Amino acid sequence: MEETNRFVILAQSGRFSVTDLCEQFGISRKTGYKHLERYAALGLAGLQRRSHRPHHSPQRTAAAVTALLLAERRLHRTWGPKKLQAVLAAKHAIERSPACSTIAEILRRHGLSVRRRRRPGAFAAGNADLTQPAQPNEVWTVDFKGWFILGNQQRCDPLTVCDRYSHYVIACDARPNQQFKSTRRAFRGLMRHHGLPEIIRCDLGSPFASHGLGRLSSLSLWWIEQGIEVEFTRPASPQDNGSHERMHRDLKAEAVEPPSVNLAAQQRRFERWRHTYNHERPHESLDQQPPVDFYQPSARRLGEDDKPLVYPPDYEVKLVSDSGHLAHEGRNYHVGDAFAGKRVGLRLNPAGQTELHFANVQLGHLAFDAGGGRFQPAAYVAPLRPAPAPNRPPAAAGRAGREQAPSPKPLPKYISRKQPPIPSP
Repeated sequence: MEETNRFVILAQSGRFSVTDLCEQFGISRKTGYKHLERYAALGLAGLQRRSHRPHHSPQRTAAAVTALLLAERRLHRTWGPKKLQAVLAAKHAIERSPACSTIAEILRRHGLSVRRRRRPGAFAAGNADLTQPAQPNEVWTVDFKGWFILGNQQRCDPLTVCDRYSHYVIACDARPNQQFKSTRRAFRGLMRHHGLPEIIRCDLGSPFASHGLGRLSSLSLWWIEQGIEVEFTRPASPQDNGSHERMHRDLKAEAVEPPSVNLAAQQRRFERWRHTYNHERPHESLDQQPPVDFYQPSARRLGEDDKPLVYPPDYEVKLVSDSGHLAHEGRNYHVGDAFAGKRVGLRLNPAGQTELHFANVQLGHLAFDAGGGRFQPAAYVAPLRPAPAPNRPPAAAGRAGREQAPSPKPLPKYISRKQPPIPSP
């Protein structure tokens, strides 16, 4: 501003030409005459700096569209520009929605969004050994979200069940604990309403898995009895169930913080969130459509009566004792407490080993330790060895390596597909 004032004062003195002054001050003649014209019209006030904003912007977002955008953002504070753009088109019938970059700028302008640096992914995106569903109810993902304390100091363990194909949240139950009986009761009611899936995918935590044979627990054994395959993720690998963990992030941000007063109030809050997630929230992997457009209940129904398993004729059927032991040829084999009262099948394979089966799952073979010490068991069940991991492209290959055609899917770790599921009598 001081240089502009000096230029005008020297030009008004008549001692210098405008051309010489423009050359000395390093400006163009057009800029010099502009300063002189403004000084002649408004005096020194005309030399103040002015905004370069255009007087008319035909591409500016309409005020009504901006108001709708801000209202949706305040209603769904975790939704980004892509989802808000889809909501404007689907819910409010706006033909030409603003671009995602424009929506992001509007949110930042009104203090509803803060620019942050994206952190690079720390883990691989998925596991090639897991089943990729091609239809609804082919794979259900289940998990317990991390527990938290309610307003009345009661513990809440949310049980979440999601259809992997459609991303439809089938259940979000606020439970007081993670015990087997209450969890099985919840799954029984859930399967009566939605039917049975073909595969249930879960982690190695309780009550879904155990440290026993085949990682099977009492709950996963009950799933197998219903004709459902159990698919475990790798230890300490939440990325194997990444879509489910991502859903937990939205659940925590929108329906947990802050927690409700009691369990009933928290459950009502979960139901409202589940309806919004399934019927209103656009999903990017579904072409910005809600999951309800892709989900339908399963045609497989739950068997209300727990009928005993029927094994092929060449199997010797044994009943596991209440202490989890199996008697065979004068020896007792410890199978596990989860198998107490269950019917298992023994089969002699060509190698001379006695295989142990539960339904269509081979758990291992019976072995005898002749040189066992005083505290060593004389008889035990040797579990199956896991299959070697398939070859994967090196990390340096980047996106090109990940987009190659996937290798043939190996057999699951504890599920044998060579034998069809054993029907009930």
